[in-house]
Amino acid sequence: MRRILFLTALLLCCSSVWADDVLDDRWRISILAAGISTEANEFAGQRVQDAHAGIAVGVAYAPAPQWDVEMTVASQTHRSPYTRYFYLPGPDGTPGQVFPGTEFREYRVMPVDLSVTRHFLVDRPIAPYVRAGVRYVNAPDDPSPTLCCVHEGFGVDDRTSAQAGAGVRVRLTPRTALRAEATRLLRSEGIDFDPLTRYAIGVSWLF
Repeated sequence: MRRILFLTALLLCCSSVWADDVLDDRWRISILAAGISTEANEFAGQRVQDAHAGIAVGVAYAPAPQWDVEMTVASQTHRSPYTRYFYLPGPDGTPGQVFPGTEFREYRVMPVDLSVTRHFLVDRPIAPYVRAGVRYVNAPDDPSPTLCCVHEGFGVDDRTSAQAGAGVRVRLTPRTALRAEATRLLRSEGIDFDPLTRYAIGVSWLF
C-alpha cells in the first residue's frame, strides 16, 4: 500500500508541472477504461465468467514527437474465489474440526504502470504505437487468522511484471484523440486481478 501511495503522489506531482509547461505540448493526460478482460473462475465444479474493467488516469511526457514516457494509475474491482475456513466448536468451547469452504468476494486493486512508447506516423490522423514497461499490482489483503495456524483469504502476493503492448491513437482535434491498446505481461502466469492480456480504451488530451 505504501508503494501505491508513493506512486500516486508522484503521478500528481508530475501533473502539477503542466502549469509551467503548457506551451511545450509535451504533456498528455489520458482517461481510460483499463484492464478490460474476461476471467473464467472455477467454482462448485463450474467455469464462471467474470468480465471486469477499471478506470485509469495516465500522465505522459514526450521529449520528442515519436517518444513518450507514461505513468498510469488505475482502480479496478474484481470478483474471485475466496478460501474461507469454518469450524465446529468442541464440547468445552474450544475449536474442534476445521473444514475449508470457497465463496466469491469482490475486492479492489490499484495497478501502476510505467511505460516507454514509440509512436509512428505522428503527423497522420491515425497513429499506431508500441510500448514496453513495468507493472505493479497490490494484492488484496487477507484477514487476520481466526484460528491458530489457520489462514484464510486469497493467498496471493503483490506482483511486479515486465510488459509490452501496442495500440493506435485516432486524432479528433489538434489536442484530443481517441486511444485503444492491448498489453501483454512478459511472464508465464496470470491471476484473477492481474491477467496476462489486457485491453484499454479512452481519450487523451495534449497540454
